[in-house]
Amino acid sequence: MLAGLGVGISGGGGHLGRAMALAAARAGAIVVVCGRRREPLDAVHDELAADGPGAGRIVPIVADVSTDAGVAATLDAIQSEAGRVDGWINNAYAGRSGLLGDLDRADVEATLARGVADVMLATQAAAERMREGGAILNVASMYGIVSPQPDAYRSNPEFHNPPAYGAAKAGVIAFTRYAAVHLAPRGIRVNAIAPGPFPSGEAAADPAFVAELVKRVPLGRIGTPDDLGAAAVLLLSPGAAYITGQTIAIDGGWTAW
Repeated sequence: MLAGLGVGISGGGGHLGRAMALAAARAGAIVVVCGRRREPLDAVHDELAADGPGAGRIVPIVADVSTDAGVAATLDAIQSEAGRVDGWINNAYAGRSGLLGDLDRADVEATLARGVADVMLATQAAAERMREGGAILNVASMYGIVSPQPDAYRSNPEFHNPPAYGAAKAGVIAFTRYAAVHLAPRGIRVNAIAPGPFPSGEAAADPAFVAELVKRVPLGRIGTPDDLGAAAVLLLSPGAAYITGQTIAIDGGWTAW
């Protein structure tokens, strides 16, 4: 579906980025994965290599997309490896904690800068490189659509999403619509996915917390990173040629009730 296309993904070595990068490469894309640490990026490269010869490739590059230079370096790498920029996934996220009633101005501003401003600026930069149309995919969250349910986190407040996170992801959803409308005349589609419960690290290793999440999901399980891969490939591909400005919740039905 993505044979020969040049695609970049920020945060490509992370929990969700890895799965989307591998799915795109296995669909034939040349995928440049960027992040601030080399080791996770190399791990994604090695995982694809373990598949054996295939149509796609993973190209790791250490770059910080919270800077214009980092975004430009990643886009340069896509053009160098694939000849052009066809797709871009805004996946990287860095935020700070703090719940309502205990917020710090610097933490809120930093979260909104990383969660919204970086997405806007990277989208602009990627679109400028797309000379023959293309597709941009933003990673939002179900918490950009609905609020966290306090009861789900009552026993594990350390896993509770801060309010600035949801505000940032809601901003990503609104910006997705804006960018889709304004970039459509250039043949550039812009969509978003809103992952639901995809816990990682300590949260995923806590059976009681996972059980709290599961009982709120109509499909009866938490998400796995691979659940995102097919959706990412579709939205980057010519098969989604008439889809733009949309946010698809990949949440097992969480936001449906």
